[in-house]
Amino acid sequence: MYMAKIEEPITLLISDNVWSRHADAIRAISPGVTPIIYEGNEILPDEIISTINTVFYSSDLWPDRSRGFVLSIIKAASVKWMHTFSAGVDSPFFVQLMERGIRLTNSSGATASPIAQTTVLYMLALSRNVRAWFQHQEKHEWTRHEFAELDGARLAVIGMGPIGIEIARLGVALNMNVEAIRRTPTGNEPCPTFSFDQLHSALARADWVAVALPLTDNTRQIFNAETFAIMKPGACFINVGRGELVDEDSLVAALQSGHLAGAALDVFATEPLPSDSPLWDMDNVIITPHSSSASAQSGLRSEDIFLKNLARYVAGEPMLNEVNL
Repeated sequence: MYMAKIEEPITLLISDNVWSRHADAIRAISPGVTPIIYEGNEILPDEIISTINTVFYSSDLWPDRSRGFVLSIIKAASVKWMHTFSAGVDSPFFVQLMERGIRLTNSSGATASPIAQTTVLYMLALSRNVRAWFQHQEKHEWTRHEFAELDGARLAVIGMGPIGIEIARLGVALNMNVEAIRRTPTGNEPCPTFSFDQLHSALARADWVAVALPLTDNTRQIFNAETFAIMKPGACFINVGRGELVDEDSLVAALQSGHLAGAALDVFATEPLPSDSPLWDMDNVIITPHSSSASAQSGLRSEDIFLKNLARYVAGEPMLNEVNL
């Protein structure tokens, strides 16, 4: 999207941490900027909210400080553009902003490296039964066990945005036989890649299935009783996309029956994961609290994208990663 060079002075809602790191760079880009520095976790006063026209929703605010920040944005009638640290923008909050005509840019790609590395961690931990090693260590037991290698195993990556591409690249580096599924293959992927009409075939071949899809009407509960039944017996399932991609009851059933050998899950339909979920007590399941991207470096990368977009916004140039309804 193109718009004229911004003449209106920018009043920027920004976290205290990000402002302290980048105040000089922001002032160099927009010398007349007025920062609204968010220091706590409360909703801002109305007289301040009414002045805000630009927002950076940064990773240091999520989750503990996000509520007051988000509610302040919802009340801000003058906001014209917001940049978010996240890649996924499927939450009702983001949709509401775009429906109001607010331009939204995301940090797609900023979290690809830590999420892909966490996916490799999951595969290594499950294939080597690291849990057993920890249990033996706690008991001071010198006990060996055999494990499976990833070398030569088949990995199906479902979803080939920046995260999926990086998962596939690391899988290839580990000598896995990698293939991928995406809506529209480009021919430039790091592994053989097919469209969604080949999903079931890919699932039937894979020893490992790593899901990095966005949530849409077409992908909601795409992993259900039917798709889990199609998966190769003894395969392992990894989800670093969105919790609502999965029918969790069907996943639990596939794990309890032994059809699936294990799972590693960073995202869930309800977060935090309810304490009565059977997933908590399964020895062959790894649960992480939506934190596969939680590296300091990923936050800094999202800040870099914001600074680049701020310069483009001020100049009236197309911004990176602009999201459309």
